[in-house]
Amino acid sequence: MKLKKKSIIVKCAADLFLPLASIFGIYVVMHGNTSPGGGFQGGVLIASALLLFFLAYGGKKMKSTFHEGFLHSTESLAEVVYIVVALIGVFAGFNFCLNFIVFPQFQIETAMVMNDAVGYHVMAGVICLLIVMLTTLNSDDEDVEEGSDQKCCK
Repeated sequence: MKLKKKSIIVKCAADLFLPLASIFGIYVVMHGNTSPGGGFQGGVLIASALLLFFLAYGGKKMKSTFHEGFLHSTESLAEVVYIVVALIGVFAGFNFCLNFIVFPQFQIETAMVMNDAVGYHVMAGVICLLIVMLTTLNSDDEDVEEGSDQKCCK
């Protein structure tokens, strides 16, 4: 079954809910060290917003907007940040994952930095997997007309 154009209702709903889903995911990542949730859950929430984008704009637009190479290389950078921050305690002669960053007035600590690194790592990894999976599944529908590129809910 080939669709002639994407529904304007789906595009409007995606334009409305995509920022909300992303902000909620970022909130879960940022507050994961002091509340339930954390890097993994928030990263998956942010990556799941990509499904809204795919439903609204299709595989071609998704692949051109989200660059797999950039996401994959920065995902590796997030792993390096986590490992370096965790090993600083070992090099200082203390334990692994030592809490050495403490700014109580800003509620910043080592766990927050490591949690943010995990959140970005999971988000980038799941987005890369979704791009590969969704564009592979959608490859036979590439000749679908995108319709007008009008945006609603500006």
